[in-house]
Amino acid sequence: MIFKIDAAQRTTQKKSDVAKLRKDGFIPAIVYGPDTEPISITLDKTDFMKLYKKSFGELVFYNIKVGKKSYHTLMKDRQIHPVTREVLHVDFMAIPHDSKIDVEIPVKFVGTPIGTKTGGTMDVVQRILHIQCLEKDMPEDIEVDISHLEVGEALHVHQIPVGNWTVKDNPDTTLVTIHAKKIEAAPVAAEPKPEETTPEEK
Repeated sequence: MIFKIDAAQRTTQKKSDVAKLRKDGFIPAIVYGPDTEPISITLDKTDFMKLYKKSFGELVFYNIKVGKKSYHTLMKDRQIHPVTREVLHVDFMAIPHDSKIDVEIPVKFVGTPIGTKTGGTMDVVQRILHIQCLEKDMPEDIEVDISHLEVGEALHVHQIPVGNWTVKDNPDTTLVTIHAKKIEAAPVAAEPKPEETTPEEK
């Protein structure tokens, strides 16, 4: 998915100037990259948030236009206010079309494990894979069939389908495991209390 957005070059450096930008409805940001001189920019908060909210769970590229120059970028980091959850700052990395990049790709689990049909429970340990590839070879997600998994079995990184990318995660990292159903212990019967005797009986 590719979003287009206009930005203005930013020269503010003082905290007070940046705070005023945010108060006026703008978000400070920066564009950088291996072949790109870092440039500070300002984004219209309303325009950016419309795109940002559409990007949840998706891998998105931002084509940022600053004056007559355009930058093909990937959002690498963002600063979020701990209370209001507003976006305070965004980092964009400029992506050359012919270079490999490191990205996080969601794993799409397909099928119902055999083990869950026989009483087991599925535990998803990791939903993201870290891969390196060219932009043209970048998948939206990596589909993995888990229908064959039985109780006690797990799916590891080295078992995922091979594509035009290099997986950076440890090959032995577990993605999904099927646990046996927990057996609840039977309640322990309380021992009968000894009968009390009256003084007369003694």
